Amino acid sequence: MIFPTAMMIGFAAGLTRSAIGIALSAVLIGLTFTLAVMVSPGPVVWLSLAWAYAGFNSGLIAVLLGLVAIERRKTA
Repeated sequence: MIFPTAMMIGFAAGLTRSAIGIALSAVLIGLTFTLAVMVSPGPVVWLSLAWAYAGFNSGLIAVLLGLVAIERRKTA
């Protein structure tokens, strides 16, 4: 569930077309994970953070591919 949620965050951040918004979203994912690590009484699975960033980047890539496809369709 982490991957699709992070992918939607990346997708939404990419649609803003704001570099600051995209960077802030990426930083907030890390800060949220850090806060969860600090308050968690059990062991931490760092792979969850990797999945979150992979999902975020996948969302950004999906937005870029969509924009490229739309531009190609306009020029064709």
